[in-house]
Amino acid sequence: MDQLYMLRAFVAATRHRSFSKAAASLGVTTGSISKAIAKLEASIHTRVLHRTTRSVSLTEAAQPYYLSCCRLLEELDEANRRITQEREVDGGRLRLAVHPMLVSETFTRLVLSYHAIAPNVNLMVSVQDGTVNLYDGRFDMAILPPHLVEQSAVIRRTLSKSPRILVAAPGYLEQYGTPEAASELTHHFLLLDPESRQKDSDFIELLEDGKRVSVFPMSSLDGNEVLLRAAALTGTGIATLPEAMVREDIALGHLTHILPQCSTSDSSVEICLFYSHRELLPARLRTFVDFCAEFFRAPAQPVPEHASPALHRLEHREDRRLKTA
Repeated sequence: MDQLYMLRAFVAATRHRSFSKAAASLGVTTGSISKAIAKLEASIHTRVLHRTTRSVSLTEAAQPYYLSCCRLLEELDEANRRITQEREVDGGRLRLAVHPMLVSETFTRLVLSYHAIAPNVNLMVSVQDGTVNLYDGRFDMAILPPHLVEQSAVIRRTLSKSPRILVAAPGYLEQYGTPEAASELTHHFLLLDPESRQKDSDFIELLEDGKRVSVFPMSSLDGNEVLLRAAALTGTGIATLPEAMVREDIALGHLTHILPQCSTSDSSVEICLFYSHRELLPARLRTFVDFCAEFFRAPAQPVPEHASPALHRLEHREDRRLKTA
């Protein structure tokens, strides 16, 4: 049996944690996968997979071997792609998963700017608020918080870190007043990330000038960042949101940063770019990695007036989906 096929069978079975799914991904029979794994183990005198009736899993002894096999096969596949697709840099498909909080003016600007430097790349974006596995064949890359990516053998690059700040629409503040201290938030309608509320309690904990302060809001609404931003923009109440997410809203006057001496006591919100662990990335993916690193380093700019209406509709559809979920 071809050793290269044995390695592909081993990597596929490990990634899918199933002989039948590995067989489907390679277009072969389950028995062929089982036979290939058995021959591989016999040739290297090491058990590489634990088998049960429901799943398979990597043995501890085979973990370094698995990573080496991944790199070897990916480099071989990349070399094959390069020799058969000389114009890959000019086009191709890039399947990207992004978190709902990124679907904003910033994301519109990111897509427009990327299209300007890679006009022939087919960028296919999927908004995901659940866990993403970059080895299941659905996505090439992901821009997500770290806890939403299965991080075994993937590369992670931090794009931004920002604290949660308090913001409200000018209309809300004009009608209900601008609080000057954390204690005054008790009389306001607060828009909160569920994790901001202390477990099994009705209060939230803030840091005010470095000191912990407990606030019992008059009324509140819990939800994810997209819903909270949409509610804040319509004047529903005062929201706790990542500073990076509302930076442009503040610059454009749509939201006002209040109580700058206060922040939520939880850790900063981190957004990372994830992609498969491979030595030779396809050109279009390397270009996107470099582009994202530069984009998130640069100061925010307003979205161009000629921005694609389709991109704005993407943001509005996601807002509506989350409001009705």
